[in-house]
Amino acid sequence: MIQIPIVRQILLDPGTGLLPYLSQQLQTQSFSHFKSQFGFYVDESCTQVTSKDDSLETQTILLLTLKLSILVDSQTPSDEAAVHALEFQELLDAQIIRWSQDNENLLQPISSIKSTFSQLSDIPFHGGYLPGFEIKSQFTIVYSPVTTELSQSEKAQYSLHNPGERTPISGQYEVINSNGKSTGLEVTSTAGNPFPPTSESDQSYRLVDPTKHKKSNR
Repeated sequence: MIQIPIVRQILLDPGTGLLPYLSQQLQTQSFSHFKSQFGFYVDESCTQVTSKDDSLETQTILLLTLKLSILVDSQTPSDEAAVHALEFQELLDAQIIRWSQDNENLLQPISSIKSTFSQLSDIPFHGGYLPGFEIKSQFTIVYSPVTTELSQSEKAQYSLHNPGERTPISGQYEVINSNGKSTGLEVTSTAGNPFPPTSESDQSYRLVDPTKHKKSNR
């Protein structure tokens, strides 16, 4: 079975992708009285890694911009033309949000879309120019492409342990204050033994260097 990258499913897949979905919607009756064309680009992408239970969750955040051109009749007054473009944008935003809600298995639902409009001007269209607006719709797409299981030592490195608690893995443990910051102090503790008392009641321990056991040759 071929694994399709999540970002490709989100943006380009014929069944679930945003761009094919919007292309299809622009052909429906709701948009039939609008003349439009669009493209997109990614403004920014970042990846965050968080620990949750026994796994590391990788989350990708894309800041995406749709660039749209809305054409209007040359005889249309500028005020009415602006309202025409706003009507289009409202319909489009509703479709984008609906698409994200229908694909919650791929991404977090989109909750906010920011749009900016140009002034009424000549827009390139099929080799010529027609009056219209350029609209940029910017929104964030958040999805989790990978979830990786933690090993026992990795779990310990992300966990805090209280004094008196049994040591899960032998190694060096740093003393952590209640604000989550290290005190700079470290202790050595052996698996199965209780952690020693700390100088303050609200302090805990976190693994920084597990003991590496050498394999013996028999």
